[in-house]
Amino acid sequence: MTMHANGRERRLGTAHSDHDLVALLSTAGLAAPERVLDDPGVIEWQGARAHVYQAG
Repeated sequence: MTMHANGRERRLGTAHSDHDLVALLSTAGLAAPERVLDDPGVIEWQGARAHVYQAG
């Protein structure tokens, strides 16, 4: 997962589930990260549809 904010890019880690993604977003300082998983203005899913985690 990569976070883009204030013109910077920061690698946060790899998510293997929604739970992992929420934990990474929380660590990055996002308040109530579980509420933004389906917000395309906040989360951009790549490589598969939303909530689908595949081995790379």
